[in-house]
Amino acid sequence: MKLEASTIKAIEKLLTGELAEYDKYLQLLDQEQQAVIRLDADQVGILSAKRGEVVDSLEKLKDERSKLISSAIGHDSVRASELIEKGCSAGDRRRLMALVEKIRGKAKDVEAKSREFNQVLSYSLGLVNGELSLLWSASQPVTRVYNSFGSMTNGVQPAPPRNGSLLGEA
Repeated sequence: MKLEASTIKAIEKLLTGELAEYDKYLQLLDQEQQAVIRLDADQVGILSAKRGEVVDSLEKLKDERSKLISSAIGHDSVRASELIEKGCSAGDRRRLMALVEKIRGKAKDVEAKSREFNQVLSYSLGLVNGELSLLWSASQPVTRVYNSFGSMTNGVQPAPPRNGSLLGEA
């Protein structure tokens, strides 16, 4: 089965668009990671929303690709790379398969970078939770702690004497 020139151009356009969106996603992920490190919550929110838009755009491109494949061969159960291998001339095949390989590489980069970003977020969340726990326990005169046997012990925080302070005088 030979693909028409218009179909080949449409596939190339979709693959190029998808590659560009993966590049945008990686850039936004890098910027968001730096914003988390700098503790810039406003920037993190903005970049996260932009990343969501890129994900939506990628989803639309994949849907368009699926529709294009379906219209070209009658069903969408074939991958784009298989369609390119079977339906394109040698020159078109090389050009389009190079795009497919770049997309596969970018997808792996996105996966690795996302895993790294999640680790940064988990570490940051652990630090924040640890600080909040310290502040909370420091504000409590008596804290209850459960040990590994399931029994509870009371820990007493040192507190300043009440006499001579405003609270003691009240």
